[in-house]
Amino acid sequence: MMPNPKIQANTRYAFACIALMMLMFLIFVVLTAVPLGLSMGHQIAAIRVSLYALVLFAVLGGIFSIRVAVLRKNSAKVIK
Repeated sequence: MMPNPKIQANTRYAFACIALMMLMFLIFVVLTAVPLGLSMGHQIAAIRVSLYALVLFAVLGGIFSIRVAVLRKNSAKVIK
């Protein structure tokens, strides 16, 4: 059985989003735990941006994962 290129692409996108989500979480932890010499306003802004990016990548990863599941389900129907 030939692998579906759409499934492979969406799987890569999902894993990339998950990796970026983990990176943003690491950045969030560093911003909150390590004193970087930022002013309080800059630190809060950076934390806020990192949390927004974290949520964005989580949502995108979920969308791509659902897309992979739908494509696999549809490809299984075609095979039967």
